[in-house]
Amino acid sequence: MGVILAVIGALLLTPDTLLMRLSQLDGWNMLIWRGSLSGLAYFFIWAVLNGPKTLPKVVTFNFSTLICCQILNAVFFSLAIALAPVVIVLIGVATAPVFAALLSRFILNEPISKLTLVTAFVVLAGLLISLLEHDVAGLVLDTTTLVGLLLGLGVAFALAMNFTLIRKDSEAPFVLALSIGAICAALVGFLCADTLQWLSAPKMMSIAFTGICILPLSFVALSYAAGSIKSSTVSLIMLSETVLGPLWVWWGIGEKPTAMMLIGGGIVLSALVVFIVFERRYEDLTTA
Repeated sequence: MGVILAVIGALLLTPDTLLMRLSQLDGWNMLIWRGSLSGLAYFFIWAVLNGPKTLPKVVTFNFSTLICCQILNAVFFSLAIALAPVVIVLIGVATAPVFAALLSRFILNEPISKLTLVTAFVVLAGLLISLLEHDVAGLVLDTTTLVGLLLGLGVAFALAMNFTLIRKDSEAPFVLALSIGAICAALVGFLCADTLQWLSAPKMMSIAFTGICILPLSFVALSYAAGSIKSSTVSLIMLSETVLGPLWVWWGIGEKPTAMMLIGGGIVLSALVVFIVFERRYEDLTTA
């Protein structure tokens, strides 16, 4: 069930890139709108699913860390996209499964799966191939690029830590932590933005849909999946969004992917399908 939930969560997340592009918001305003709307939606989901009965569990180190992970994830990603080339940021984010495997080893004492590591490196190679026709050759290894890479790695670490802690303490009110973290991230965006952008109705609909529906439903599904399967597995499956997202952009605004993007994407999806099949077999064996 955990693998299925992770796949559903990853697939729900795939239109997010298109909706972000349609809104035409800058980085900080994107953080304000996405953070505030998703924070309210997370709170509603928490109130419906768990509600006040989980409040005694909020005064814990794990809960506080989950909030910090959500804030860092949102802020680092927006800042990285604003500062550095997207290529560099995506390379950093793609290391999330490796971080998850290492964190699971140290925090949960789970063995590092060879299948997970091999799949993670194949996926990373596929993503690198998909970026070959971008302006990679023109990238300069300057301070901004290095900061963008470090922020991308920070996003990967925050995601990995988030899923690992949920696996460690699945009874923690992690949906409430997502809500508080998202609203705090929106406040950071409000403090850093030069001006607050007010959107036209069509653009508001796109950012409202991703903030109220796409982000909450996808991350709640991924978080619940992390409670029953390894965090590295969730992180790997989540990377399918980096491949399927551009296909939504192609369909929505006609931005055609390059041949290398299609080849690299095919490698990523093939590796993930093989990985999911083996993980499902393992999950069935352990629950039999």
